[in-house]
Amino acid sequence: MKQILFVTYNRIGDAVLSSGVLSWLADRYPDAEITVACGPATATLFRDQPGVVRIIEMAKKKRAGHWFSLWKQTVGTRWDMVVDLRASLISYLLRAKSRHVLRQDTSLHRVPHIATVLGLKPPPPPRLATGATSRQTATGLVPDGAPVLAIGPTANWAGKAWPAERFIELIKRLTAADGVLPHARIMIIGAAAERDAALPVINAFSPDRVIDLVGKTDLPQTAACLERADCYVGNDSGPMHMAAAVGLPTLGLFGPSPEARYGPWGPKCASIRGARSFEEIISDPSYDFRSTKSEMTGLSVDDAYQAAYTLKAKIDAQAMNKSPKLSTLTVAHNEEHNLKACLDALSFADERVVVLDRCTDGSKQVALAAGADTIIEGAWPIEGDRRNAGIEACKGEWVLEVDADERVPADLAREIDAVTLASPSGYYLIQFDNYVGKTRVRYGWGAYIGASAAPRLFARGTKKWGRQRVHPALELGPRLGMLETRVDHLVDDNITDMLARFDRYTTGNARDLISSGKVETETLRRNIRRIPSRFYKAYVRRKGYREGGYGFLVGVLAGLYPVVSYLKASLEPEHYTDGNESDQK
Repeated sequence: MKQILFVTYNRIGDAVLSSGVLSWLADRYPDAEITVACGPATATLFRDQPGVVRIIEMAKKKRAGHWFSLWKQTVGTRWDMVVDLRASLISYLLRAKSRHVLRQDTSLHRVPHIATVLGLKPPPPPRLATGATSRQTATGLVPDGAPVLAIGPTANWAGKAWPAERFIELIKRLTAADGVLPHARIMIIGAAAERDAALPVINAFSPDRVIDLVGKTDLPQTAACLERADCYVGNDSGPMHMAAAVGLPTLGLFGPSPEARYGPWGPKCASIRGARSFEEIISDPSYDFRSTKSEMTGLSVDDAYQAAYTLKAKIDAQAMNKSPKLSTLTVAHNEEHNLKACLDALSFADERVVVLDRCTDGSKQVALAAGADTIIEGAWPIEGDRRNAGIEACKGEWVLEVDADERVPADLAREIDAVTLASPSGYYLIQFDNYVGKTRVRYGWGAYIGASAAPRLFARGTKKWGRQRVHPALELGPRLGMLETRVDHLVDDNITDMLARFDRYTTGNARDLISSGKVETETLRRNIRRIPSRFYKAYVRRKGYREGGYGFLVGVLAGLYPVVSYLKASLEPEHYTDGNESDQK
């Protein structure tokens, strides 16, 4: 019998987000006995989880005594696997055949971050199981009848709590005759210690409409009650993640916490915040996390209602198959020799959109013959403008950007299908296998001469291109992870082609330096100093040395890119004005 120790979190939200990995372990090793170590607040959460035979509560003690207590309770077992999400020393003080310790990474949403502990791609979504006893209790608390709108009006600190009066107004609009859930009952969820904060919302509606669960259910019972609801709206909190984990359409309200890291996870989930970003809120001189003042006042009832309406419409469209799931976008300029093979490899998509920018060859005929669903023709000197035009034309919930000189292998198509079925709104990085001619050059690429990965798969509305001429800036939603399978990128035919592309890119960057005025603040000395650091980054840190001569050339061009751009802009500005645009590959 395989013995697995799973060390997880003290906070409810984090523990829920780890439940996907725990469920994956139970599915992968159905005969295993899993011991869960967690804080007292989350202990009951795992009571009904498959495979869990023991729960060790780690009540905090002085001088890290709770860790010593855990060691005493586990040192006598020879573990087949230890999975430690807390990155504690104890993992290395136990007898174990394998150890998996989570490394810190604040760039990812917590779900794909936690999944990295076992290298799981795509990340398994949070999943809470409810036992028969909990479901029976829930049936008594939430009997069959009118639809149920679940509300989480509280949070673990006041700054994350949307004002009660706004919750009341939102509930009235959502449950109105013309609302998202007409005449719905109202389920109020929260901890016993949060009852005073929840009472204004509870008392605002007639008792026959309110299902008051605040402080009256344990975590498995709460999950079972949420299973009987129709929609959830609430602050960033443990119940919000529980709602998402049982598959309930969930709208999270955010302010002084980052939805990019902690948004509800799942295809039926969405997040909304006011005009101020997380960074703007916490950098405000008046911000104090110890204050009882709400930092959520920037979120209006109108915006929250619209977000709930949009989420409901999206889910309804999914159920009725009214909108495509995946659109692909290919932007091309005179690519008749590449376009057919590119589009043929995208036949798995629900919709293929092609943007033809100032094409004078047979690209349109090729796109038509390949069965492109939408073809847009025009002239966009700025790369970001033509790409944004294509994104706006895509009807799918998800968009995959693929250039004409790229090929999507079948394994990547299957991986894309898997992640888009289970992921919330955000984006995934896709890695490239770059080819110079027939030679694969995987290492050394960077932003200046080529990329090793880029945010190519994204939910609609989570990516917007900037207006820079070379490597435009991107406005992105939450990062959800990186896909395992790579795109084949036929980046250059040969070295001559690579040097020609380098010339185009430095010309475009020179135009940006001139139009932005940055050429006036740059100096030759500063750009010369950047040569060795850029070369080192490409050739050593990005392992360009593994590619022999090609890797050396990539490093050299990466180092020269800023200085050549500056020399063009400063010495020959008359050649690089806005009136003489060039195409970027």
